[in-house]
Order: sequence, then structure tokens, then C-alpha cells
Amino acid sequence: METELGPTGSPEGTLDYKVTGRRIVAALLDLIPLIVLFLVMASAFGNFGKTVDEEDAETYKVSLSGAPFVLYSLLTLAYYVVFEGLTARTPGKFIMGLKVVKLDGGSYSWVAALARNVLRIVDGLPVFYIVGLITIAVTEKNQRIGDLAVGTTVVRAG
Repeated sequence: METELGPTGSPEGTLDYKVTGRRIVAALLDLIPLIVLFLVMASAFGNFGKTVDEEDAETYKVSLSGAPFVLYSLLTLAYYVVFEGLTARTPGKFIMGLKVVKLDGGSYSWVAALARNVLRIVDGLPVFYIVGLITIAVTEKNQRIGDLAVGTTVVRAG
């Protein structure tokens, strides 16, 4: 006998929070366009290319600073907020079959999308999203700091 999946992708329509692996892959997929944007902006406004030091050693440097870095940071925030505000999912989450929902399974506001994503700064500390990964691992509904602050979580999309 087959179990029919509800609208949230799990039996009886309950929310499926156990998506940590998919969530990590989605985050990596979302990095692809952001890395491309960074490289384009670094080549146009920053430091991008080969350098030779005093000992004739060649190194490559890619960096942004000042106003271009601030612009890149704002565009990165906009990437997450706009996609999640409009569709409750970034392209990475879409590819991995995930979406962001309120804890009751409903949709959430643009303000929540903004706050959730501004808190990526905390989740990303100290490096490689360690704080976010720890909070996902220790919370019942696999929430990172941004999710806890606004009452959302990431679930399997139906």
C-alpha cells in the first residue's frame, strides 16, 4: 500500500523538517550565481588578476573593497530576500525541492524574509555557517538563527 504525500511532501500533510542535507546542497547551489557576480564585480571595480611579488612568485588576487563591496553585499542580500519574498525559495531551494514556511506551514511576510536573511551574518559565524549548522542540528525543527528569530523553517516542498 502506497502512502500518499500531502501538500508539504510528507504523509498526512505534516511538515518535513529533516532536510539538512538538501539544505546544504541548496546553499551551495545558491553560491554559484553569487560567486559569478563577485568575480564580475571584482574584475570591473576591484582587484582581479595575477600579481608578481619581489621574489618573482606569481599569485592571483580577487577582491572588492569600499563602495563596490557594499554594493555586492546589498545585491547578495537582495538575492535571498527577493527570491524568498516572492516564492518562499531561492533557486537552490527550488532545485532541491525545498521552501521556507512559517512554523504552522503558512507563508511569511517580506519583513520576515528580510530579517531572516540579514541574520545570515550571525549564522555564518565564525566561518562556513558553523553557527547556522549547529542551530539546525540542535533545534527540533532544524532552524538556523534567522529562522528562530522570525518563526520560520525550511521544509520539503510538496
